[in-house]
Amino acid sequence: MINLSRRQAMAGLAAGALLPALTGCQVAPGTGRSGFNLLSADDESKIGADTHPQIIREFGGAYDDPAVQAYVAGLGQRLVRVCETPEAEFRFTVLDSPVVNAMALPGGYIYVTRGLMALTANEAELAGVVGHEIGHVLGRHTAQRVSQAQATGLLAGILGAVVGTPGVADLAQLGAAAYLQSFSREQELEADHLGFRYLAKAGWDAHAMASMLDKLRDQARLEAMMAGRSPDSIDQFDFMASHPRTRDRVEAAMAEALGAPPQGALGTDTLLDRIDGMIYGDSPAQGVVRRQAFLHPDGFRFEVPEGFRMTNGTRAVTARDGSGALIVFDGAAAKGSGSDMLGYLTRVWMPRARLSGAERIDINGMAAATASTQGRTRQGQVDIRLVAIRFDQDSLYRFTFVTPPGRTARLGEALRRTTYSFRRLGEDERTGIRPLRLKVVRAAPGDTVERLAERMALPDWRAETLRALNGLDEGRQPQPGQRIKLVV
Repeated sequence: MINLSRRQAMAGLAAGALLPALTGCQVAPGTGRSGFNLLSADDESKIGADTHPQIIREFGGAYDDPAVQAYVAGLGQRLVRVCETPEAEFRFTVLDSPVVNAMALPGGYIYVTRGLMALTANEAELAGVVGHEIGHVLGRHTAQRVSQAQATGLLAGILGAVVGTPGVADLAQLGAAAYLQSFSREQELEADHLGFRYLAKAGWDAHAMASMLDKLRDQARLEAMMAGRSPDSIDQFDFMASHPRTRDRVEAAMAEALGAPPQGALGTDTLLDRIDGMIYGDSPAQGVVRRQAFLHPDGFRFEVPEGFRMTNGTRAVTARDGSGALIVFDGAAAKGSGSDMLGYLTRVWMPRARLSGAERIDINGMAAATASTQGRTRQGQVDIRLVAIRFDQDSLYRFTFVTPPGRTARLGEALRRTTYSFRRLGEDERTGIRPLRLKVVRAAPGDTVERLAERMALPDWRAETLRALNGLDEGRQPQPGQRIKLVV
């Protein structure tokens, strides 16, 4: 979990990105077509290099497995060798994030998350995603989006243009839907055309791009249900509502791009061998969610009430109950805040808020303070309870409890228990924080989704997650001998 504020991150990004003097249209090497672009090749390389550290921080760092990093880099370079600019410099990074996403920066920086890798069924699907992102670079789509942001003075929009959403801090809540809404329909189809071409030329089955799209959509629907929303709500995102990329559209684009039925390898065993043992879900370095508890290797834990579902983001842990109540837990730099948590809460954290009931409290031997205020969300008026806790000399932590006014009293006791559940971890507890991992097994005769799901180390949604990870539609069962991904 990163304590850097969004304002600081955006300010740093804007400071690192220069407004180029170049204006007008430029030719994209992937398509041979011209489009609005303020960036020269040198500008693109600089923006890529300046923004790369921001992407790494936003997504929890690079995944700490040299073999996996080398595998994806080798796969990417195989695609680059058959593209329009085989001598161009590309850099490929696997991000240590459970969020299902892939993205590209100007200058040839390509990223996939381990969450996306976990979802892939074969090497061709992963190569299809990477080829699609190479298509965005050679189609200069991200450069065009950045140019549009710069042309309107919105330098802070660069990172949002890259990851597909202006609210980068909300990425953990978007999950797979973030990948589905990155670019305009025209840009997505253009990247598809280029990706098909690279995939087929490099010897993979281009049909995998269509099957991967199915998996992304199924995962987005599952994430919506896990968050208490209708699975159909993913179609209400702006991009999905106005620029749908259905399998039929992708199949039609593939036929147009290739002019013949695609042939090539899938590489199922190659991919599964590479991701067997990969971390699944939260990385221990960023803290882990275990049922209703959150544990962090820095040495603390807390618990949220039953009925709340937690999401561990890079800047904050959030928990929602599906009925308008929200818990936000984050950290803040203690430097300059002093030892008085009441003073910090009223003068540093919320200096302009109309606070009531402000008081000093003690939470398991740690100095803390709390106060209440009110605010408005898109759903209307809400009550807000703030809690600041001095953890040690260098750090403090904060809870923000948001409740609809009609539910504040009813949730009061449960949320107080969350406040006072915050405590230090013993050494055994800290060393016992271990990640969940993917384990690839072979289905035995008689194995069903339900039977295999019993082996999953997840508190709920086990069968649904197993289906999503393995591309098993409702009603389909694994075949004897089929390799199946479990979470253990």
